[in-house]
Amino acid sequence: MSYTNLTSDRAIYVAGLQLPNKMEMVYSRDHGYNVLTQLAAMLGPSKSTPIAKVEVSSLGHQAVYSTCTAAGSLSGTDILITVSDSSGFRLNDVVIDGATLVSGRVKTIAGNVITLSEMATAFSTSTHFKSGATAIVNHDASLNYDSVGKSTLRQVPTTDYTYTAVSRESGSQTRRERQSSFVQWKGGYWSDSWIDLTVQKYSNQLERKYAFSELGAYNVGTANEYYQTEGLRSAILKRGKYMSLSSDMTLNDFNDMIRELQRVTANGGRRMVCLMGIEALGRLQTLVGDKYLVNTGSANTFGGVSVQGLDIYKYQYVGLSLEFVHWTLLDDPSFANVISSVTGKPKHSSSIYFMDMTPLPAADGSGFINPIQKYHLNNDELIAGFMPGLVGLKDSNPSAVKEAIANVGSASLIVSDQDNVSFHMLSDDGLYFAADRFGLIELAS
Repeated sequence: MSYTNLTSDRAIYVAGLQLPNKMEMVYSRDHGYNVLTQLAAMLGPSKSTPIAKVEVSSLGHQAVYSTCTAAGSLSGTDILITVSDSSGFRLNDVVIDGATLVSGRVKTIAGNVITLSEMATAFSTSTHFKSGATAIVNHDASLNYDSVGKSTLRQVPTTDYTYTAVSRESGSQTRRERQSSFVQWKGGYWSDSWIDLTVQKYSNQLERKYAFSELGAYNVGTANEYYQTEGLRSAILKRGKYMSLSSDMTLNDFNDMIRELQRVTANGGRRMVCLMGIEALGRLQTLVGDKYLVNTGSANTFGGVSVQGLDIYKYQYVGLSLEFVHWTLLDDPSFANVISSVTGKPKHSSSIYFMDMTPLPAADGSGFINPIQKYHLNNDELIAGFMPGLVGLKDSNPSAVKEAIANVGSASLIVSDQDNVSFHMLSDDGLYFAADRFGLIELAS
């Protein structure tokens, strides 16, 4: 066996080749979250509430209408219609058939049966106020002479509610973990990262909470009591517009939802934000591009031969201005295996959440209300702090303990016998969404 003798400088060089050579910085494979949290923060600060149940009152549409539950019957020239709810109908109301716009004047109301007198058009039971039709109060028609007032139609605000819900995150570090490493963090070492990473994990948790939490109070009155605030999806399913697709989305589907949301209010100039996954964004950009970008030979209608494609993030339709926002939460790796049986692609990535960001006018004319409102219990929106064990916030050597006693440093006396220091975060908060102006398009399965 032969040996090769290395000079000392060569031996050091070879040994150096065996040392780990790691990059100083750590890159993030996180997808980037908190789109929904940022939207809420942009609209206004969190509001303090003295109790965990937050009630938000609203007035519904003031029109009176009801569904006809049976075919009408004639009594002479009058027609008798049966409606599901007659409580808002009053004598002398002119009631129109929602389909034909034929009208009649209320003569009598007996339970849910309303007698309408003939006006300009003779009634036909085969055509007017059929079963399933909508009977709509249009206006009052009072007598010319000695007319009298109407019975009072009282309108009571509808009260929705949400809860502030406690969410926590914790991190700890043992004495032996407080050492340097090859990986650097903000100019220091990886051992300094634990607090920052705890905060990042907490931010991710809150975004999921605001998105998918389902409203409820559980184990009430017991030691195991906890609340859940109402997340965006749950609020839309209860009060907003919902579209479930059994086939891949078309531009007509998208436009249908926009028209539905435009009919909610007559206000013009509204701003709509559409939060969506990358599958939905790609699908929309393709649909809009195919619709409005037309090739004519080597040129096209959108800028000539230099245009290679469209990256569309804004869309205007029927008076609404929409902004497309990629909501990275819908493309989180934890959803990667949730594949749609409709398209064979990631299901949640194909979803679109429509959020009307236009301020809501208060019913009494006193101002405006944000469509997303954030609340927190009592004065503290976020509570965070350290809890030392045998390890202080700075060090565990005797001089650091002396510092703590003298109250001149960030070290601390022990509060437990654990050989670590821990960091804890807590929020008792929740969101309320004015979801009657929101919408959701998602695949059925």
